[in-house]
Amino acid sequence: MPEPTDPKAGESSYNDALDLGILENTRLTESSGIAASRENPGYFWVTNDSDPQGPMLYLIDSLGKGKKEYLLSGATQRDWEDLAVVGEANGSATVYVADIGDNFLNNPNYVIYWFKDLKITSNSYTVLTDVKKLSFTLPDGFRDMETLLIDQKTKDIFIISKRENNKRLYKIPASQVVNGTNTIAEYVQDLSFSVPFTNDLKIQQAYYITGGCVSPDNTEILIRNYIGIYYWKRKAGESIPEALLRTAKAVPYKLEPQGEGVSYSHNGSGYYTISESPDLSPTHLYYFKKK
Repeated sequence: MPEPTDPKAGESSYNDALDLGILENTRLTESSGIAASRENPGYFWVTNDSDPQGPMLYLIDSLGKGKKEYLLSGATQRDWEDLAVVGEANGSATVYVADIGDNFLNNPNYVIYWFKDLKITSNSYTVLTDVKKLSFTLPDGFRDMETLLIDQKTKDIFIISKRENNKRLYKIPASQVVNGTNTIAEYVQDLSFSVPFTNDLKIQQAYYITGGCVSPDNTEILIRNYIGIYYWKRKAGESIPEALLRTAKAVPYKLEPQGEGVSYSHNGSGYYTISESPDLSPTHLYYFKKK
């Protein structure tokens, strides 16, 4: 497969995968999103895309240990696919949850939830009551989506479709991210990476876009599919859409059963990946350290 380009070709500034271990919380069988907590350095928020326990997030440490569970009061978990954590000017941080999956292309609307990143406590189960919600639709119908990118400075939200040969980029400007409202996301552009080179269904599925993240310092972007990870280093003054029009570089990747989540560490020293477990085998946490 010609894409992503081989990171061993001298482009990558990251080391190969370090297997940090198996997730201790056995409820994390459909791990679709991961994002590094700012209030708890070395810990990560993780979500299943669906969960029999309800609209839950989980907090794990950098070795995959921990069983802290958080119920988002008032939320509905239809198909949670990605997470993001964004730092605020006052030193706090906000956790965003993207309910944007749409396997059957029939969701009446998509939802972004957000809440304040909070310090871990001794409680194993916490109910989050101050959860905000934005509903949105797309200007061009229904899309299955799994990738959430948030500009760490402007707070603009970007979402990427999953299945098309040329994936589509949408934007919700920060000014429209208002609790309790509905909006229409803006179509920005088609994307020219992760394009399958054949009509073979299995190959096309390998190129589905399943997750992404922006580095804490806002200068790097990672977007993954099932077989690799694309990387962009943003230029000064360059927007996320402008960066994504440039040719991506490749960074190391460890093939996973159904790899969906990717997150930078809280300080940008490397990135982590996580997978769903379609065969219920243990889920591993992988780390790729910056050289």
